[in-house]
Amino acid sequence: MKNIILFILMGILTTIGLAGCGVDRSDRGKDLQLLSQIEVYSSDGHLVNTILDEEILSQFNDLEYTDISSDTHAEMDALESTIGDLNVICTIISYKTPVAAYNDGSLEKLMELTVYEDSNIIKEQIAPATIKGGYVPEEFLTFYATISDEDKNFILSLME
Repeated sequence: MKNIILFILMGILTTIGLAGCGVDRSDRGKDLQLLSQIEVYSSDGHLVNTILDEEILSQFNDLEYTDISSDTHAEMDALESTIGDLNVICTIISYKTPVAAYNDGSLEKLMELTVYEDSNIIKEQIAPATIKGGYVPEEFLTFYATISDEDKNFILSLME
């Protein structure tokens, strides 16, 4: 019984101690995925903008895509075939700072986002290096989704 009370007391003190130090435990996981940099490339592959501003990075990180139904494979195929003849407007590559203790300061590619002309469909390719502990074929790391006009306008504003 003493051990149970001691364990509960230690948990309470730890929680109070963390709160007193100003640690916000609710956002711990989200902080690990914060973007560090975005590079925007034109359709011909030229770098047109590099973004480091935390507010813009946060807004980019919070973009919402339409929900994909339970028949994901069929929906992905339909979206992929729709963009087949569309021209690329821009490609955005996002980077994050690795969490590893042995980090040498270099950024880690997180994903590549492709925006198409005359469509709200985007293609998102997750960087294979972000999958730790095993190999995942690139075809399983490529997703198609639709975004709102507002989000597309925001993404296109990153080219400026």
